[in-house]
Amino acid sequence: MDYLNYPDPEALPTAKAFIGRTVVVRLDPQAAEAETLVSDLVFMRRIGVRPLVVYDAAERSTGARLVAMINRVGGEAVGIDGTSAGTLIAASDADGNAVVRTVNAHLTSLLLEQGYIPVFAAQGAAISGMPIVLDGDDAARVLAQATHAIRLLFPAHPGGVPSDTEGIIGELTSSEALALAAAGTLSVDLVRQLRAAAFGVRAGVDAAQLLDLSAHHASIVEMLTAQHVGTQVVSNVVLSRSTAS
Repeated sequence: MDYLNYPDPEALPTAKAFIGRTVVVRLDPQAAEAETLVSDLVFMRRIGVRPLVVYDAAERSTGARLVAMINRVGGEAVGIDGTSAGTLIAASDADGNAVVRTVNAHLTSLLLEQGYIPVFAAQGAAISGMPIVLDGDDAARVLAQATHAIRLLFPAHPGGVPSDTEGIIGELTSSEALALAAAGTLSVDLVRQLRAAAFGVRAGVDAAQLLDLSAHHASIVEMLTAQHVGTQVVSNVVLSRSTAS
């Protein structure tokens, strides 16, 4: 059987833990162009997983294109942002950065429960009601927390957190992730993603992963094989240490 085009949840025991749960997929421009992205999102929805896509508000054309492509192949995608139903209310901090202050996930949860794929632009509403652009990683984190996501996926280059020796670190605790983020050895993007991943799992997300989301079927590998790719961040103690080559 073609599991991707005609998925049968009963024939995919590795996917059962994900059914009925939300998977937040944070996209950057490279991941948004992934050849299998659309089919992977529709696959998730067809087996009962609830994908929620988050992208930068400056990439509105990317969001509109993704919604159209999902709908064209039989999925049901809806483009929204944090101003919709007051989902994300934000304010500027002392450094002038937009910070989410309150989250109302009712609309997003309703769409997920009804079988839609929300394609969410990282924009919130200020107290005044005016739109305010948010950091995409932070928006993905707070949405993952609010929807009790089983996974929070970030597009990392080069496919995860580099090891001191070679390859990619397979797994980190949230404390280890924050320590690495503070060490000053990683790129700005990886630091931001590691921090968002660590705070997300500490707030109830089952696990966060930094991986190459532009690779074929990257967002569903774990559902098909029970093995994650890239670097996984968890809140509990890691009993065994692995490094991906």
